[in-house]
Amino acid sequence: MTVSAALAMVFARSARSRAGRLLLVNRRLETEIDERTRAVQALSERQERLLQGERLAAIGQMVTGLAHESRNALQRGQACLEMLARRVADVPRALELVGRVQCGQDDLQRLYEEVREYAAPLHLRLEEHRLDAVLERSWEKLALRREGREARLIQQGGELDLRCEVDAFLLERVFRNVLENSLDACADPVEVSAEWSEVEARSRPALRLVVRDNGPGVPGEKMEKVFQPFYTTKRKGTGLGLCIARRLVELHEGAIEARPGPGMVVVVTLPRKVQS
Repeated sequence: MTVSAALAMVFARSARSRAGRLLLVNRRLETEIDERTRAVQALSERQERLLQGERLAAIGQMVTGLAHESRNALQRGQACLEMLARRVADVPRALELVGRVQCGQDDLQRLYEEVREYAAPLHLRLEEHRLDAVLERSWEKLALRREGREARLIQQGGELDLRCEVDAFLLERVFRNVLENSLDACADPVEVSAEWSEVEARSRPALRLVVRDNGPGVPGEKMEKVFQPFYTTKRKGTGLGLCIARRLVELHEGAIEARPGPGMVVVVTLPRKVQS
């Protein structure tokens, strides 16, 4: 072998070695950048949750004070309405009007309570639970709402490992709000399907629940509005149910969204473990 050929081989091996080292360095840099990006994103999300918590705490204090000050007035009004109802018991039209005023007062009191619930400070009590069991309990707690109606819940994907670290009490409220909306929106027979799957969310193992009903659904342009405070398509309702559900899901570092139907489709994604 000539000297020039030997030198060429040495240079080639050296170039390959340098290229290999550069490749490893690039991969390490990419990994570090990804980790730092995720860390910055997580920090930003935690800061946003803290700011949101402070805003909600201020709203909660205001509403609590307003509800306290209004309670006496509402109770006096209720007492007067009860006395008036006895006075006009033989006048059906007047009795009907008194009943409407009483319903209005009840709606106002319920609004105070729901706004206070929406703004109340919340803390997770995390334990491992099977999410299909939590969903089933939520459905059972709506037994009175289903009384006299033809309604069923069908779960799919129960053969998966559905264990997840959650606050079961708060998560029941999420599921109950979603299921209650389906009961309100659908005519009998009501069919609600709940499909479970394993996914990855934000680079973490997660579980996804897709709830579908056989109701009329929500038009696409109004899809995101269903999670806004006080937005409702119901004849009666405060419009806080799904808004509260979103807050509770995000407290679990998950996500909830509505998708086009047919029917109403709500997707809940929860990480198997809460990090913060």
